[in-house]
Amino acid sequence: MRRTHYTILLVCEGYAEQELARVIRDLYLPRDCGTILQPKNSRRGMPHALDMAIRLRAQREYDSYALIVDTDQHWDEAARSRAQVNDIVVIENAPCLEATLLRVDGQTSYQSTSDNKAAFENVYGGPAHRDGVIRQHFPRTKFDSARERVATIDRLLTLIRL
Repeated sequence: MRRTHYTILLVCEGYAEQELARVIRDLYLPRDCGTILQPKNSRRGMPHALDMAIRLRAQREYDSYALIVDTDQHWDEAARSRAQVNDIVVIENAPCLEATLLRVDGQTSYQSTSDNKAAFENVYGGPAHRDGVIRQHFPRTKFDSARERVATIDRLLTLIRL
Protein backbone atom coordinates (compact mmCIF):
# COMPACT_ATOMS: atom_id res chain seq x y z
CA MET A 1 0.00 0.00 0.00
CA ARG A 2 1.34 3.41 -0.95
CA ARG A 3 1.80 5.99 1.82
CA THR A 4 0.05 9.25 1.02
CA HIS A 5 1.01 11.51 3.92
CA TYR A 6 4.11 13.57 4.63
CA THR A 7 4.86 13.15 8.34
CA ILE A 8 6.67 15.59 10.63
CA LEU A 9 7.76 14.98 14.20
CA LEU A 10 8.15 18.21 16.17
CA VAL A 11 9.89 17.73 19.52
CA CYS A 12 8.82 20.51 21.86
CA GLU A 13 10.93 21.81 24.72
CA GLY A 14 7.92 22.21 26.98
CA TYR A 15 4.16 22.42 27.34
CA ALA A 16 3.80 25.91 25.83
CA GLU A 17 5.66 24.89 22.67
CA GLN A 18 3.51 21.77 22.42
CA GLU A 19 0.38 23.89 22.75
CA LEU A 20 1.58 26.20 19.96
CA ALA A 21 2.30 23.18 17.74
CA ARG A 22 -1.19 21.82 18.33
CA VAL A 23 -2.78 25.17 17.51
CA ILE A 24 -0.72 25.51 14.31
CA ARG A 25 -1.63 21.94 13.31
CA ASP A 26 -5.33 22.57 13.89
CA LEU A 27 -5.32 25.91 12.04
CA TYR A 28 -3.28 24.87 9.01
CA LEU A 29 -3.49 21.10 8.56
CA PRO A 30 -7.04 19.87 8.12
CA ARG A 31 -7.67 16.15 8.16
CA ASP A 32 -6.55 14.40 4.97
CA CYS A 33 -4.55 17.40 3.74
CA GLY A 34 -1.52 15.19 3.09
CA THR A 35 0.67 16.50 5.93
CA ILE A 36 0.69 15.22 9.50
CA LEU A 37 2.36 17.20 12.28
CA GLN A 38 3.01 15.20 15.45
CA PRO A 39 4.12 17.35 18.41
CA LYS A 40 5.97 15.46 21.15
CA ASN A 41 6.78 17.12 24.48
CA SER A 42 10.21 16.38 25.95
CA ARG A 43 8.87 17.56 29.34
CA ARG A 44 12.37 18.29 30.60
CA GLY A 45 13.52 21.24 28.50
CA MET A 46 16.89 21.54 26.84
CA PRO A 47 19.17 19.62 26.39
CA HIS A 48 16.79 16.68 26.86
CA ALA A 49 14.63 17.89 23.96
CA LEU A 50 17.57 17.73 21.57
CA ASP A 51 18.62 14.30 22.83
CA MET A 52 15.05 13.07 22.37
CA ALA A 53 14.87 14.45 18.81
CA ILE A 54 18.16 12.74 17.91
CA ARG A 55 17.01 9.46 19.44
CA LEU A 56 13.68 9.56 17.59
CA ARG A 57 15.40 10.59 14.36
CA ALA A 58 17.43 7.39 14.49
CA GLN A 59 14.18 5.38 14.34
CA ARG A 60 13.29 6.94 10.96
CA GLU A 61 9.53 6.77 11.41
CA TYR A 62 8.84 10.28 10.06
CA ASP A 63 9.70 12.13 6.86
CA SER A 64 10.97 15.20 8.71
CA TYR A 65 12.22 15.93 12.23
CA ALA A 66 12.21 19.27 13.99
CA LEU A 67 12.81 20.80 17.38
CA ILE A 68 11.23 23.95 18.84
CA VAL A 69 13.24 25.49 21.68
CA ASP A 70 13.76 28.65 23.66
CA THR A 71 17.21 30.19 23.30
CA ASP A 72 17.44 31.51 26.86
CA GLN A 73 18.93 28.40 28.51
CA HIS A 74 21.12 25.52 27.37
CA TRP A 75 20.98 26.52 23.70
CA ASP A 76 24.23 27.41 21.98
CA GLU A 77 26.25 26.80 18.83
CA ALA A 78 27.24 23.31 19.96
CA ALA A 79 23.56 22.32 20.38
CA ARG A 80 22.65 23.96 17.08
CA SER A 81 25.47 22.05 15.38
CA ARG A 82 24.35 18.72 16.90
CA ALA A 83 20.87 19.29 15.52
CA GLN A 84 22.20 20.19 12.09
CA VAL A 85 24.49 17.14 11.92
CA ASN A 86 21.49 14.95 12.78
CA ASP A 87 19.29 16.58 10.11
CA ILE A 88 16.89 18.12 12.62
CA VAL A 89 15.21 21.40 11.69
CA VAL A 90 15.50 23.87 14.55
CA ILE A 91 12.87 26.48 15.32
CA GLU A 92 14.17 28.98 17.85
CA ASN A 93 12.19 31.24 20.16
CA ALA A 94 14.40 34.13 21.24
CA PRO A 95 14.55 34.29 24.17
CA CYS A 96 11.31 32.34 24.77
CA LEU A 97 7.99 31.36 23.20
CA GLU A 98 6.14 34.13 25.01
CA ALA A 99 8.38 36.73 23.31
CA THR A 100 7.64 35.17 19.93
CA LEU A 101 3.89 35.26 20.56
CA LEU A 102 4.02 38.86 21.79
CA ARG A 103 5.76 39.80 18.52
CA VAL A 104 3.19 37.84 16.50
CA ASP A 105 0.50 40.02 18.06
CA GLY A 106 2.42 43.26 17.50
CA GLN A 107 3.20 43.64 21.21
CA THR A 108 6.54 44.65 22.71
CA SER A 109 8.87 41.79 23.60
CA TYR A 110 11.73 41.99 26.07
CA GLN A 111 15.24 40.61 26.45
CA SER A 112 14.52 38.72 29.65
CA THR A 113 12.41 35.60 29.73
CA SER A 114 10.77 36.56 33.02
CA ASP A 115 9.68 39.94 31.59
CA ASN A 116 8.20 38.24 28.52
CA LYS A 117 6.34 35.66 30.59
CA ALA A 118 4.93 38.38 32.85
CA ALA A 119 3.89 40.54 29.89
CA PHE A 120 2.28 37.55 28.17
CA GLU A 121 0.24 36.64 31.25
CA ASN A 122 -0.78 40.28 31.73
CA VAL A 123 -1.95 40.69 28.11
CA TYR A 124 -3.58 37.27 27.61
CA GLY A 125 -4.77 36.41 31.12
CA GLY A 126 -2.67 33.29 31.67
CA PRO A 127 0.51 31.44 30.83
CA ALA A 128 1.16 30.22 27.28
CA HIS A 129 1.10 26.59 28.39
CA ARG A 130 -2.44 26.88 29.77
CA ASP A 131 -4.83 24.95 27.57
CA GLY A 132 -6.74 27.31 25.29
CA VAL A 133 -4.79 30.54 25.86
CA ILE A 134 -2.91 30.45 22.54
CA ARG A 135 -5.94 29.11 20.67
CA GLN A 136 -8.18 31.85 22.05
CA HIS A 137 -5.89 34.79 21.32
CA PHE A 138 -4.06 33.72 18.16
CA PRO A 139 -6.27 33.02 15.15
CA ARG A 140 -4.75 32.04 11.83
CA THR A 141 -4.88 35.63 10.58
CA LYS A 142 -2.35 36.69 13.24
CA PHE A 143 0.12 33.98 12.24
CA ASP A 144 -0.39 34.76 8.55
CA SER A 145 0.30 38.46 9.03
CA ALA A 146 3.29 37.80 11.33
CA ARG A 147 5.03 35.39 8.98
CA GLU A 148 7.09 38.04 7.18
CA ARG A 149 8.30 39.73 10.38
CA VAL A 150 8.62 36.85 12.87
CA ALA A 151 11.20 34.31 11.68
CA THR A 152 10.06 31.65 14.14
CA ILE A 153 6.58 31.58 12.63
CA ASP A 154 7.97 31.55 9.10
CA ARG A 155 10.17 28.53 9.94
CA LEU A 156 7.27 26.73 11.60
CA LEU A 157 4.95 27.29 8.63
CA THR A 158 7.72 26.35 6.21
CA LEU A 159 8.23 23.13 8.19
CA ILE A 160 4.61 22.14 7.55
CA ARG A 161 5.12 22.91 3.86
CA LEU A 162 3.24 26.19 3.61
